[in-house]
Amino acid sequence: MKYQPIFDRVLAVEVEKNKMTQSGIALSNQNESVKKAEIIAVGDGAIEDGFFVEMKVKIGDKILFEEHCSIPFLEGGKKYLLIKQTDILAVEKD
Repeated sequence: MKYQPIFDRVLAVEVEKNKMTQSGIALSNQNESVKKAEIIAVGDGAIEDGFFVEMKVKIGDKILFEEHCSIPFLEGGKKYLLIKQTDILAVEKD
């Protein structure tokens, strides 16, 4: 990836959720405001109130975030998301 997020931002790609009924009908998740993404790049952290705040997430983490808190952009036909660490709601645990 040719972009490196700065400060407390992460670069992520949305993970598609495939919801199916038992009979095989695909359900749309377009109305959900909480999305899931995988982090592909991480900034170095930021200084807040005079203190350095390190990044708590790493490349490969799957996260939950609210859609309106991300900045989407297209590069090479693929959608990427820039998200501030403070806008991450949760990190998926194994």
